[in-house]
Amino acid sequence: NQHPTPPSKMVPGVKSALLAGMLAAAAVAGPVAAQTAFFSDMARECDGVYREGLNFPMKTDMLTEASGIAVSRKHPNVLWSHNDGSPQKLVAMTTNPGQEGLVVSTLSLPDYIKPASGDGDWEDISSAECPDGSGRLCLWIADIGDNSASRDSVYVYAVVEPPVNPIVVFNDPLEDVDDFTGRKLLQWTQRNRSPARGGYLNWLVGQARNNGGIGNDAHERFNKAVTDPQHFNYNGDLREEYRPPTPELTQEQVEELKRCEADHKFLIENYVAPNDAWVYEFKYPTGAMDSEALAVAPDGSKFWVIEKTTGASAKVFESAPLFQQDATEFYREVDVEQVAALSPPCFASNLGCPGDKLRWSVTGMDVHPQGNKAIVQTYAGPFEYNLASPFDLSSMSSVTPQGGFSSKGAESVGYGLDGMSVWQVPEARDEVGCQYVQPLMCTFSSTSLP
Repeated sequence: NQHPTPPSKMVPGVKSALLAGMLAAAAVAGPVAAQTAFFSDMARECDGVYREGLNFPMKTDMLTEASGIAVSRKHPNVLWSHNDGSPQKLVAMTTNPGQEGLVVSTLSLPDYIKPASGDGDWEDISSAECPDGSGRLCLWIADIGDNSASRDSVYVYAVVEPPVNPIVVFNDPLEDVDDFTGRKLLQWTQRNRSPARGGYLNWLVGQARNNGGIGNDAHERFNKAVTDPQHFNYNGDLREEYRPPTPELTQEQVEELKRCEADHKFLIENYVAPNDAWVYEFKYPTGAMDSEALAVAPDGSKFWVIEKTTGASAKVFESAPLFQQDATEFYREVDVEQVAALSPPCFASNLGCPGDKLRWSVTGMDVHPQGNKAIVQTYAGPFEYNLASPFDLSSMSSVTPQGGFSSKGAESVGYGLDGMSVWQVPEARDEVGCQYVQPLMCTFSSTSLP
C-alpha cells in the first residue's frame, strides 16, 4: 500500500516551498495558550440520563451519506461532518437556533494527503488540538474503513480547523427588509440582468447572498446560465418547463422536503495550507480490520479506534504519542497497540441485543472533554462508559455501559462543548430523502434531583 507523498519525494521546488512555509509558520506561531484546557474546564458531566432533543435536517446536498460528526472546539454552535468514502471535503453546519442545518463552511483537503492507491475510506471525524504544540485546533479525520479487511495501512489526518462564516451568530441582515431594498432589490436585480454582464465574481456574490449556493458546481452552473439561457435560469438550474416529471408527493412530504432543501447562502470555501496538515499512517499489530470509530485526546497527543465487527468482542487500539517532533514533519508512521476488547455494548449493558448482529457493531465514538467518560455509537443506539481514570480506555473492558438513550441507529456520535449533550447523525433518511442531526440532551433522573 502506498502512503501519501513524503517531502523527500516531492518536486524540489514544491518541497522547498513546503518546508519554508512550515518553518515560517513555526517561527511566527510562538507559544499559544491551549484552548482545549478551557473547554475541558467548562465541560460538565451528565449525572442524569440523555434524552432525544429536537432534531433538524441538514440543509445541503453536499452530504449524501454523512458518516462522521465532530463538535467544533473553535466556533460556537458548529458541527463538522463528511461523506462516507474518500470525499476529500469537510462540511460545517450550524446548530444556531433558527438556522439549524445551514452550511457555513467547507474545507477541501489536497490530494497529497490521501492514499495513492485510491483505497481510502473516511469513516469518522474528531476535534482536538493540533499535534504541533501551537495550541491551534484541528479536525482529525479517520481514513480507517476497510470492509474487506484488505488494506495494508490506514490513516488519520489532522488539519487546522478553518474559519466559518461569522454571520452564523447573527440574523441575516437582509432577511426582514420590507421595502424595495436589500434582499428584494437584490432578487429583482438578479432576475432582470444577464449573468454574463456582471461576470463570474459578481454572479458568485449574488448566489451567496440570494440562496443560490456556491458549491463545487458553481462554475458549471454559471456557464450554463450564460451559454444556454433558454434551458437554464440565472442560477444555472434547468428551467421548470424542461425538467422531467417527478413522482407525486403529499403536501406533508412537500413541506418535509422543503426543510432539507439545500441552502448555501452562508457557505465559505476553505483549502488546507501545506503547513496545516499532518498524516499518520499505521498498521494494526493483529492484522487488517474494519473500523468506523475514532476519538482523539483533547490535547492531540493520541487517538483511539475501535473495531467494527459482528463478533463477540471488538478490539480497542491506542496510538503512540503524536506530537510533532520538528517543524518540518507532516507525515509519520505511528504504532498502535490493543488496550481493550469490548463485548457488544448492547450485551455488556444488560439491555439485550437485537437479533441482527450488524446492529451490535460500533460505528462511532468520542471521549468526554474531561476524560472520565467515553461514548460509543452502534446501530442499536449509543452507550456511555465511565472510565477508571481520565482517558483510560483500557478500563472499558470491565465497565458496564449505560444505554437506552435512543434506539436510533447512527454512523457517528460526539460530545457537545458543554459535555452534557451528545450529537448523532442517524444513518437512515426519511421517505423524502432528508438526513437529520439528532441531539441528545442531559436530563436529571428522579434519583439525581436535589
